[in-house]
Parts: sequence; C-alpha cells; structure tokens
Amino acid sequence: MLKRIYGQLTPLQHLTAVTVFMFAACALTYVIPPMDGLRPWIPGEEDFPIVRLFKRWGEIPAFAGHGGSYRGSTRTEAGAERLAEAVGETVAANLGSKPVVAPPADSDEGPTIDPAEYAGISIYIEDPTGRGMRSFYEALERTAAAKEGAVTRVGHYGDSSIATDLITSTVRENLQARFGDAGHGFVLAAKGYIPYKHHGVRQSSNPEDWDVREVVRRQDRNGRYGYGGVQSRAEPGAWARVGTAKRGDVGTKASRFDIYYEEQPRGGKFSVQLDRGTREIVSTKADALGDAVYSIEAPDGPHLLEFRYARGGPVHFYGVVVERDGPGVVYDSLGLVGARANRLLNYDESHIRSQLEQRGVNLIVLGFGGNEASDDRTEEAFYEDYLQVLHRMRQGRESLGCLVFAPLDQARRHRGRIRSLPTIPLIVAAQRRAAFDSGCAFYDTWQAMGGQDAMRRWYKARPRLAMGDFRHATPAGYEIIGNMFYKALLAGFAGYLSGKSSAAPPPSTSTKAGSGSGPPDSGIPSSNADNNTSPNR
Repeated sequence: MLKRIYGQLTPLQHLTAVTVFMFAACALTYVIPPMDGLRPWIPGEEDFPIVRLFKRWGEIPAFAGHGGSYRGSTRTEAGAERLAEAVGETVAANLGSKPVVAPPADSDEGPTIDPAEYAGISIYIEDPTGRGMRSFYEALERTAAAKEGAVTRVGHYGDSSIATDLITSTVRENLQARFGDAGHGFVLAAKGYIPYKHHGVRQSSNPEDWDVREVVRRQDRNGRYGYGGVQSRAEPGAWARVGTAKRGDVGTKASRFDIYYEEQPRGGKFSVQLDRGTREIVSTKADALGDAVYSIEAPDGPHLLEFRYARGGPVHFYGVVVERDGPGVVYDSLGLVGARANRLLNYDESHIRSQLEQRGVNLIVLGFGGNEASDDRTEEAFYEDYLQVLHRMRQGRESLGCLVFAPLDQARRHRGRIRSLPTIPLIVAAQRRAAFDSGCAFYDTWQAMGGQDAMRRWYKARPRLAMGDFRHATPAGYEIIGNMFYKALLAGFAGYLSGKSSAAPPPSTSTKAGSGSGPPDSGIPSSNADNNTSPNR
C-alpha cells in the first residue's frame, strides 16, 4: 500500500518526503537519550556537521610535519598580536626569535648568563634533587669558559617529533651559536626504509642494499642497536656518505669522523675514504661480540666521508659521529619513529651503557609520550615504565645527567571540537614522578605549549603551528618548542652558575601541571603556572 502511494508522488513530493523523514530522524536523537551520540549538532560546537565534512579535506595528515618551512608572518605588529591572541604571548614570542648572545665576561669572573638570554619563557626545568642536570652544567661551564678541548655532549632520544630533527636542530644551532660549534654529532649509518632526516649535515646511501634493525621493533636478538637505536647491516654493494653541511652558521666544518660498528667472530670488512684520500680497509672480525669505533682525523674544514661494504662476512654499523675539537657543544638527535619509551628496554643493558660511555654523553634527554597517548593505561602503568627506562639508560651513573622531556599536546577531533587526549595529563604526571624518583630533571613541554587543548589553538593559529593530525607540530611549531627548551636550559645554567639551587619543588599532587622555578635573583618568578595561559583556552 505504502509502496503504491510512494510511487505516485511527483519528484518534488519525493524530495519533500525524504527531507521530512531526515528531520524527523534527527529530532528523535534529541528525544531519545540513548541516541544522544548521533545528534548532528549540540550547543557550543564550533561547526555544523556538513561544514566539518568539507573542512577535513583541507587538513594535511603528516607523520611528523617533516621538513619544509612555514609561511605566514609575525613580522608585522598586527601579525604578532594575532598570534599572541591565539596561542599566548609566551609561545608567540618564541617564533622566529634568534638567541641573544651576551658578550663574554672578564676571565676573572668566569662564565655568566645575562637574564635577557632566556627572557620570554614561563616553563623551566624542574630538578628537585639537583642530580639530573649537574653533570651537564659542569661540562657546559668548562665549555663556556673556553677550556681547551671542552666539548659538552647531549643525546636527545624521542619519537617522531624528534626524528624530524626540527626541535633538536633549533636547540643545537642555538647552543652552538652561544657556546661554540663542536660538530653536528651522531647520524645513523644508513636510513634504510625508516623516515629519517637531519638538518645541517649531508647524508646519503643506497637503501636497497641496507637492512636496518630497530630497537623499536626488537629486531636484533642480542639487543645491540647502537647509540642511535638502529643497527644498519650492509649487504654487498652497500655504500653511505656523511659530510659537513655546504652552508649555514654551524655544521660546515669537522675535524674528526668516528664510525661506530659491531665486532663479531664472523665479521667482514668495509672500506672508508675521506674526501679523495686513500681508501682504507677495516676488519670487523673479533674473538667475541662487541663494539668498536674507527676514527679518522682531518684538518678542520668541510669534508665528506664515504664507507662501503668490502668483502667477507657480515658488517653491522651503528652510525657516524661528525665532530670538531672544542670548546663547543654537540647535540645528538636520536629520534625513533613510532617509539614508546619502553621500547628502550629492548637494549642489552651492558651494550647501551658502553655506547653512552663511548660517546661521552653528559646529558640524555628522553622525549617520548606522543605514541603512548593512544594507549588505554593508568598513570601508575606509565610511571612504572619510565622508572624502568630511566634505570636502563642511566644505570645509576651520576656522571650522566638525565632529563625527561614531556610530550607535545596530543589531540583528536570529536564532534567538531579539537580536544586533548585524556591520557596526556596522566603521562605528564607519571613522567614527572618517575624523573624525580630517579634523580632526573623534568621539562613540561605540554605546559610550555599551553597545556590543555593547546593543539587546537596551535592548529588555528596563523601561521599554523600544528599539523592536521593533531599529533605533530609544523616546522614553525617545532621551532617554538626548540627555542623555549633552549632558553629553559640557559635559565637552569644561570641558576647553577649563581651557586644556588634552580630546582623547583615537586607539585603537590601527581596530576598537577607544575612549573619549574627560575634561577633566584634572575627576575624569573618562582611560580608561573598562570603565565602561559592562552586567552582562548
């Protein structure tokens, strides 16, 4: 009966009937409580559903905002004001800012840091015990005093936001402009199939002839992944080149190349050539499984190193270090795409200890949490993970500084709203507790960005500071994070030089977002939890 009546309707009546049906179905979602999740719109949503469908086409999914540059400018006063209104004055002030380098102090006074050098931040490094940063500050003091051969080394581990080398390259360039360029530092021997890019260094290889084994995927049964977490296995025909940058303020010179590799009873041979010099043959054969380094020294200047599989048995590389004689700073970017912090537990304990000692690292930074944000786990579970990871990496060595670098805000769009994932404050709280309980320092990257729903504000800002996946920043956003962290390092160093504690007391509860105190008598407020609040929160 209904079918016959429906068949007699005109096209206009058909359209009217369908429209009435759709509106009736939508109305039911407001009448029947169990159907509230299907409501097409609720008060307070930013967009109507149909608008959201079209807006999604304009979003750019990206694993990490890799490479590139940003457009849009804060050069005009109006542009700077708009950015500050969107993300807060503290965040906006660190886009495009160049480090302030104070004139050297008189030799009798020793190194000093002018407060103007770290102005424009409201989140500082927290180190209640003073043990987390002490060895780093001691090394940096020698470097700042221009002691002969004084090189300060930092190894910054992390997930995809570190693998882009955008945060770390900003910190590296700032530190080297301030304290001296001691070289680019560590790079993997070959990229293989993994996304990997460093700035300020030349690197190339033929990926089809390399087999990479990652600590993230637990692909080596002996747990020997090298300092950078990736073992690169050369096959016949494999070659790789690593060299100084062709242009830039830093990274254009080197005086030493160190090739890190694995020794083994069946080890084969590889050839190495610096520039157009003599090609040397290096054997990786040894009585037992172990680690070794082959070093090449050269006059300070631009260089290109090439190494190839030569013959014999297996040849396994860990990476190459590009350095100069000090004084200066080296900042190693050790990003692992897709990593969670607990993947570092896949390292053989004695192996990673020997690698860190061989590298002469003064401070390790652990910057994870972005991938963990998708895990349905408790704060206590995250805390236990970080305790184990910090123990595995530091192993009680007071000569090795350690700092936990909190994740960027991680968000998702739900019903048109971009909201922080509920796991982020749990992870940040767990990291802070684990850091303090392990005698390590902590930097609250999440609060530095603006805390809750920072990704929404960063995504809507102009220039855009966050990617459309709401998990990664754009190059402009990563630059801001790098500048803020660099200034936090300087502020902590200033407190150390003052001879007073620059540590912040731990927060009163495990889920509270804390802020580190600035150095005493430096003009930095001791409590600044409200200074980084966006007006659009």
